Amino acid sequence: MHIWILGPCCMESAESYIEEGKILSEIMDRREIMNRREPWYFKASFDKANRTSVDSKRGIGLEEGIKAFQQIKKEIPKIQLITDVHETNQVEQLAGIVDAIQVPAFLCRQTDLIVACAKYFNVVNVKKGQWMPPEDAKYIARKIEQTNSNCRAMITERGTSLGYGSLVVDFGSVPVLKRYFDDVILDCTHSTQRSISGGNVTGGNRDLAEKYMHAAPIFNYDGIFAEVHPCPAYAFSDKDCQIPLNEIEELIKTSSYIDQQMGNFPHAPRMSE
Repeated sequence: MHIWILGPCCMESAESYIEEGKILSEIMDRREIMNRREPWYFKASFDKANRTSVDSKRGIGLEEGIKAFQQIKKEIPKIQLITDVHETNQVEQLAGIVDAIQVPAFLCRQTDLIVACAKYFNVVNVKKGQWMPPEDAKYIARKIEQTNSNCRAMITERGTSLGYGSLVVDFGSVPVLKRYFDDVILDCTHSTQRSISGGNVTGGNRDLAEKYMHAAPIFNYDGIFAEVHPCPAYAFSDKDCQIPLNEIEELIKTSSYIDQQMGNFPHAPRMSE
């Protein structure tokens, strides 16, 4: 693995966003214990536009979000930021403000949105739709390549629909996705989501998310995406699957150790070989 995408699901306030960015930056700076310096991105959504309920909290919005992005860049100049967009007119406004852009899973086939992202950014991360076969993801990669041949195209596995209410991770899709994308990321938290029958929120499984973090290097993912929150029980969204901030460092160390050990055994049977 060589990429980490970490941060809260939703930008609940500029203050909490910046504070968590500082804590995660300190954690990632301590990775010399593993002799690793993988790039990492600090993630948060300024607007959760795809909430289950119209009454759900969505975040601070684009205008205030841009101010928060600019402020954290002043306080932590080396930090790399990624956020997701839902409309094409948001993309240009974020160019030069954040370092990478993300396309939500529900919008992964929206040609105009993907083209706009590749036009204005050299790093685009697309969440693979829960319904999409890995072979069909090649069309996403083609849209990015034909728009910007210098763009680093990343795709993030966030689970595949199993019936109406559950998601499963198809580890066998990794070598297929690697044919088309520069990096294949495992979203360890969203992949545990569960629909709650009759409810207006989405459930999840934090214990499973932690196991996915440990499994990612074994199945040869290029990186890990994990949502992290100081107190998940009070999070605006994804409270059941976000990882507590005070636990993430040990999980990163364990995943990095597993990855390092896999590298020490070049004939280890990783899925893409």
